[in-house]
Order: sequence, then structure tokens, then C-alpha cells
Amino acid sequence: MLRLIACLLSLLLPCSLAAELRDIQLYMPDAPPLALQGDNGNGITGDIAIMALQRAGYNPLVENAPWLRAQKRTQESRDVMIVPLSRTPEREEHFTWVANIQPLYRAFFTLDNPVASLEEARQRYRMIAVGLGSAQEELLRSNGFTDDQLYVLKLGDRPIQLVRRGRVDAWFTTVLEGRHQWDSGPELAMSAPLAPLDMYIACSLQCDPQLVRSVHDALESMRSDGILQRITERYVPKR
Repeated sequence: MLRLIACLLSLLLPCSLAAELRDIQLYMPDAPPLALQGDNGNGITGDIAIMALQRAGYNPLVENAPWLRAQKRTQESRDVMIVPLSRTPEREEHFTWVANIQPLYRAFFTLDNPVASLEEARQRYRMIAVGLGSAQEELLRSNGFTDDQLYVLKLGDRPIQLVRRGRVDAWFTTVLEGRHQWDSGPELAMSAPLAPLDMYIACSLQCDPQLVRSVHDALESMRSDGILQRITERYVPKR
């Protein structure tokens, strides 16, 4: 009888522990290949953040919201996470920076000869497509690009089509996102990689130190194991 009770307890204990996992809300945009919500994965940073939370002993509750709203809700909440968030001077004091995934470069995508710098783009392009609330928008504004030069879109829109139809001169986005949207039709020219910023899993400014520490350590163990590199290689197009 004692042996039977012990066996039953051993079967029930994992279920009990799983039921006690703390839920953590995780905001992600629709920005493939960095983040997406689909049956075949959640993108580079989505997969990484979800796995890091699970390894740290938490249950991620993934939610998609307009990117500006997601950032605002994360800032105003407690123990809410968001990914991928580039660490910019404007954002520095509004979030807890949990774990650095990797540097992320930006570029201008165009049908014409590519530019070599932000300054050249500012002087040459009359209209640039850029994501609303993105680090790219912050970068352009802080480097002197005017409102009249920016065609601001919601993340998840198809600015690449605006370039091909001549409605904008260029699209300024991350290298990974721009390359991901290359499809049939004229191939876009890409500028030199510009403006690298570290891409983070971030948390609300009021964030449990244990949560921060455990997710950070989980991500670093994934980096050491080579998991981060394998996840990236799964989504990055081979060109």
C-alpha cells in the first residue's frame, strides 16, 4: 500500500508543479521573422523569449497588440514582458532590461542605388516608410528626418509594396525584417547595415527581481548551449 501511494504521488507531483507555474504576460508584435504568432513558431525573438520564460519556471501568455499600445501597457503594468525591444536612449528609463538577445542592424530598402549613411538618406529621400513606434522611427527623428519625410505605418503592414509601386522612396527597417519580405518581383537594393542597437527581452519598470534574474540566466544558458543561434538560423532566409 505504501509503495502504491508513493507511485501515485510521483505521478501527481509533476502535474501539481506545472499547475503552480506563474503566468507572465508577454507582448509580441507581428514583425516576422523577429516575432509572429503562428502554428509553426513565434519567430526568432518570440521563440527565444518563450523558451527562456519556460526554462525559468514561468508560463508565458503571449499577446499581440499594436506596438505603441503594447509598450505603454508594459510600462504601466507590473511584471509584464515585451519582445523584441531595442534599447534606445528614449526607452532607457521606462523599462527593465532583462536580457540582451543580440545586436540588430537597420537598413534602407529601395529600388534605386542604395545609400551609405543616414545623412545621405536624409538628403536624398523625399518619403521613407517606417514602422509606427519602432526604434527605426526614433532613429530617423533623432537624426533630423522631418515629419514630411516619414510615411509611418503600423507594424505588420506591407511597406515593401509601397516601394515597388513608387509611393515611397525607401523603407527603413531591420535587416532581418527587410530581407524576410523579399518575394517575387523586382528585388530591392539594401543599403549598408546601419544603426545597430541591442535587441532585448524587456519588462515593466516595476518588475520582480527574481523574475528578471531567472529569465536572464535562462537566456544566457541558451546562448551557451547554442540554442539562440539555432533558432536564428531557422528563420533567417538563406540568400
